[in-house]
Parts: sequence; structure tokens; C-alpha cells
Amino acid sequence: MDMGTAALEIMGFVAAGAMGWFGTAFLGRPIRHFFDLRGEVIRRWTQCTNVRARWREDPSKTWQTVEEPGFTEADAKRLEEAEGIFRELASQMRAFAQNETLAVWIVKLLRYDPVMASSGLIGISHSLATYGRNRVLQKKRVQDALRFRELP
Repeated sequence: MDMGTAALEIMGFVAAGAMGWFGTAFLGRPIRHFFDLRGEVIRRWTQCTNVRARWREDPSKTWQTVEEPGFTEADAKRLEEAEGIFRELASQMRAFAQNETLAVWIVKLLRYDPVMASSGLIGISHSLATYGRNRVLQKKRVQDALRFRELP
């Protein structure tokens, strides 16, 4: 083997290593992060979306809100905690959506929408306190964006 062939093989090896590093650092790790974050949303969803709301939209009063009877301090504490959890998840999803351009493009090809998921999670954090149309709409938005359904 002559020096030219050996140099070409070494350069090919270095180029392959650089491409592998690029793929892992700029695609593999961010995509893995998205799926980990999606899993955390689903886990917290199961834990938090069934909290009692303080208010209920009343269609007989032109959709004004009325207070839920029997809402306790313990309910209020759990509601506040759930709102914070959804805000935190929304901020993580928003950071991913705005920072990982190439990975976002790939997960969108897989029919996930991290931007819509982030908006829906923010919407849930704001609407969790009131039973009604907006709470249902925001939950559906997140489920559609992350492609999951609540199990019975």
C-alpha cells in the first residue's frame, strides 16, 4: 500500500467519524430528547389532567363560569401544582421547538408538532382551573400534536 492510498483511507475514516459525530450530536441526541420529553408529557398527563377544576363554564348563563361546589384547599393545591407542571413541560417543549431546527424538521416528518404541543401545554396550564370548552380544546391540541390518546 502506498502513502497516497493510506492517506485517503485515513481521510475517509476521519470523514466517516465526523459524519457519525454530526449525526449523533445534531440529530440523534435532539430527537431522543424529543421522545423523552414526549414520554414525560404522557406521564405527567396521566398524573395531572384529572385534577378538579375550581370553575365550570355554565351554558345556561351564556358560558359564564360558576364555582365548583365542594372545591377544597387540597384541590386548590393539587390544581396549582398541575398548572406548574404543565407550564414547565410547555417551556421545555418550546425550547426544543425553537432551538433544534433540524430535529424539529425530522419529528415533523414523523407527524409530531412540538410547536403546537408547546402551545397546547401552555393552554392547558391556563385552562385547567375551568371545566369547559377551552380545557377540552387544549387537551385535544396536545394529544394531536404528540399523537397519543388517553387510555380508558
